[in-house]
Amino acid sequence: MPTGACGINCDACRLNQQGVCSSCGSGTSEQARLKLEAQERLLGAPCPLLACARLNRIDYCLRDCDQFPCENFSGDGISGYPFSSGYLNMQKRRRKLLENSDQPGEQLPIPEQHWQEIRDRGLEDIVRCAAATLADGGMLKLEMLTRILRIDTSQQQIEIERQGRWQPAPSLPAFIAAVYLAKCRSVALSGQWVSEKDLSCREFFRGPHQLRTEAVLERFGHDADDFLAAAKNYGGVEIDESGDATVRLWVLPSIPVKLILWCGDEELEPALTVLFDKSIDLLLPGDGIWALVQMVCETLAQQSL
Repeated sequence: MPTGACGINCDACRLNQQGVCSSCGSGTSEQARLKLEAQERLLGAPCPLLACARLNRIDYCLRDCDQFPCENFSGDGISGYPFSSGYLNMQKRRRKLLENSDQPGEQLPIPEQHWQEIRDRGLEDIVRCAAATLADGGMLKLEMLTRILRIDTSQQQIEIERQGRWQPAPSLPAFIAAVYLAKCRSVALSGQWVSEKDLSCREFFRGPHQLRTEAVLERFGHDADDFLAAAKNYGGVEIDESGDATVRLWVLPSIPVKLILWCGDEELEPALTVLFDKSIDLLLPGDGIWALVQMVCETLAQQSL
C-alpha cells in the first residue's frame, strides 16, 4: 500500500485501518487526483493536506515541503490530524536546528521541557553528573571546548565568557549545554570508540540528520596541518592513528570525540570520520549529538565559539 501525501505509510496508519482515511498516494499521483475529485463530489470539500500537496506539486509533505508542519496540520478544526501536537513540535524544533545558521542575535529556542528538567534535577545533582561548577547567584558554569559557559536556570539564559566579559552564547552551544545538563548521568567512559551507527539512537542519523561535517571538509579537506592547529586551539590532542590527521577533543567534561581527517586528492574527495565514546549514549539524545558535531565542525572551521 502506498505512502500518503501526509508522509505516513498507509499500512502503518490506524486511520486507514479503521476506514477513516483511504489511501491517496503521493500528492502528484493519479490516485491523489481521483481521491480529490471523489471528495469534492461526495463530501463537498477536499482533504486540505492532499489539496495543498496537489496544488504545490509536493509528493510527501513530511519529506518534501519546506513549510512542514504548516497550518494545514495544526489549524483550527484539524489539530492533531494526522500527527500529534507533540510530533509536530518535535519536527519544528529539529527543522530549526537544520536551518540554524547561528547568525548574530538569532537564538535557537531551547525547549521549555529541558529547562524544567534542569530545575527538577537540582543544582547538586547536575554538578555531580555533568562535572559543572556552582557560580555566584545560584548559576552553573560549564566548560565546552575549553571555553566557559554560564547558565542561569531561573532566567533561562546561557552566556559565554569572551575576553573577560559575559555575552549571550551562540544558539548551538547553548542548545547543547541545556540538553547535556538536562539529560546527562554520572557514568564512566567506556573506552570504546564508536560511530553514530553504533549508538542506540542510530536511526536518528538518517536523511537530513546525517552528521554535518562539511565545514571541516571545506576548510581543511586538503590541509591536515591546519586542521591539527585549529583543533589544538580548542584543547585538541593529536593521536597517531589512521587517516591523515586524528585528534581527540573534549567537547564537554564527560564527552570526548575523535575526529579522523582523510585529505582529498585528484581521485578521492576528503572525508571526516567522527567517533564517540560509547558512554555518550547515556549523556545526550540523538538531536543533541547531531548538534554537537555540527558545532564542533563549525567552531574548528571558523575558529570561533
